[in-house]
Amino acid sequence: MNHPDIKAGAALDEISRAINALLDRNRQDLAQKLAVNAVRRFPESAVLAKLLEKTLSCGADIALVGRIYSEVLRSPDAYPGHYYNLGMFYKRAGDIAGMKRAFSDFLRLPGRAELIHTYIACCTLDKYGQAFETAERIIGAPGRENVLSRLWNPWGDRSSSAPADFFSDRLARLARASIKKELEHYRTFFRGVLIFNTGDNGAALREFEKLPDLPPKRYGWMHFPEGWARLYACDYRRALAAFRRSAMSAMSRIPSLGRIAEIHICTGRPALGFAGLRKALETAPARELPGLHAWDGEMRLFTGDYKAAVKALTAGAKLGDDVAFCWRGAAYAKLGRFKEALEDLDKAVKLFPTDMEARVWRGETLRLAGKYGPALEDLDHVIAARPGYDWAYFNRALVRHALGDNTGMKEDFNRIDGVMIRFLTARLNSGKRKADGADRMRRILEEGCSLAMGNRRDDRYYYPIWMGNSRRRPTRRPRG
Repeated sequence: MNHPDIKAGAALDEISRAINALLDRNRQDLAQKLAVNAVRRFPESAVLAKLLEKTLSCGADIALVGRIYSEVLRSPDAYPGHYYNLGMFYKRAGDIAGMKRAFSDFLRLPGRAELIHTYIACCTLDKYGQAFETAERIIGAPGRENVLSRLWNPWGDRSSSAPADFFSDRLARLARASIKKELEHYRTFFRGVLIFNTGDNGAALREFEKLPDLPPKRYGWMHFPEGWARLYACDYRRALAAFRRSAMSAMSRIPSLGRIAEIHICTGRPALGFAGLRKALETAPARELPGLHAWDGEMRLFTGDYKAAVKALTAGAKLGDDVAFCWRGAAYAKLGRFKEALEDLDKAVKLFPTDMEARVWRGETLRLAGKYGPALEDLDHVIAARPGYDWAYFNRALVRHALGDNTGMKEDFNRIDGVMIRFLTARLNSGKRKADGADRMRRILEEGCSLAMGNRRDDRYYYPIWMGNSRRRPTRRPRG
C-alpha cells in the first residue's frame, strides 16, 4: 500500500506551500484554519501533522489545542504523531498529567510513529528498557543525524521547562528500571544526563567518566553532553576534546563540528571557528543545513558582523529553522532596523513562548525604539521567569533610567553578575563595584550592551567573545 503522504501528492504540496506562505506573512490565524481543515481531510498525513503542530504553536491556547486534537484523533486513520504533538502541548502548558496520558495513548498505537517520538515518550513515562532498545534502532536507522538533541536529552524542549522535581524523580526511576545487560551503558549515560539537567556539572562529569570504552562510530554521540557540561564549566580544552570524540559518530558529527567552531570563536580564534562552520556547511546532509546556517548567523551576530548575520539567518529561516527569527531580529536591531527586528522577534516569541532570549531582545529593541512600556512588560516577564538573566537587568535598568526611576535602575544594576560589572567598570577607569551616580551606571550599562555586540545569551562561556577581545572593536566582517 502506498504511503498516505505519497497518495495525497500534489494536494499536500499545495497546502504546505499555502500554510508556510501565511506563516511567513505573520497570518498565523489563517494558517491555523487552513491546517485544521487540511488535517480533517487528511488525518493520516505526517506532513500535515507537523504543519498543524507548527501553526498551533503560534499562540493557540491549550483548550483550543485539546479540542482540535480530540476531533482529529477520532479518525481511525489518524497519524499517531498527533498524540505525540498533543502531549508536547500539554507539557508546554505545564500539564504533566495530560502529557503522560497523551504519550500513553501514543505508545498503544502501532504503525508509522517516528522512532524518536517513541523514544521520547518512553523516557518521559520511565519505560527505560523500551526506550534504550528504541535508541539502538535509531542509531542504525537512515536519517538519524537530525535527532541528536532529543536522543541525549529527550526531556528537553526549547519552548518548555520541567517541574523542579522532574529530574530527581527520573533518576530514582532510572535506578529501578529493568534494562538488558548489553544496554547498561545507557543507564550510566542517562544518570549523567539527568544530573547535568539539575545543574550539577561536576557530578554529571563523574558519571560520564564511568562510561565504558565504546565503539566511537556507534556511540561517540554519548560524549556530546559531556562536552556541554565542560563548556558550561568554561573548561574549553576538555570540552574541545569531548566534542572531537563526539564528532567521530555520524549521529553527532555536524553538531559537534559546530560546537568545536563555537569554542574557537569563544577563545579568540574566530577565523578558525568560521572556517570550521564553513566546512560543516559544505559537508552536511541537507537536513542539517537550516540549523547550520542559523548557527553561522548566530556566531556572526555575536562577533558583530550584523549584515553577514542577517544573510546567514535568512538562509536558515528560508530552509525552515525557526530559531533563526530570534537572532535575525537581534541583527536587525543592531543595524537600527527596528520594524524588521520586531516583526522577527514577535514571531520568535509566538513560536517559543518561553524562549527568554527572544524576549530579552524584544525588550531591548523596544527600549531602543523608545517604547518603554512594552519593553518593561517583556523584561519583567523574563526576570520573573528567570531571575538570574543578566541581560534583562541591563535593559530594565536602562529603561528605568529613561523613565526617571534611578532607584529602580540602581536595584537592577546591583543584581547583575559582579564579573560583568567589575569588568565594565574597569574599562571606564573606575575601580569600584558600584558606580558613582546614575549617569555613571548608565554609561556602564550602555558599554556592556555595546561591547557584547549581538550576544544576549545568559551562558557564561560566551563571555570571552566580548571580554577577551574587548581591546579591539570587531571588524565589519570577521575573517573566515
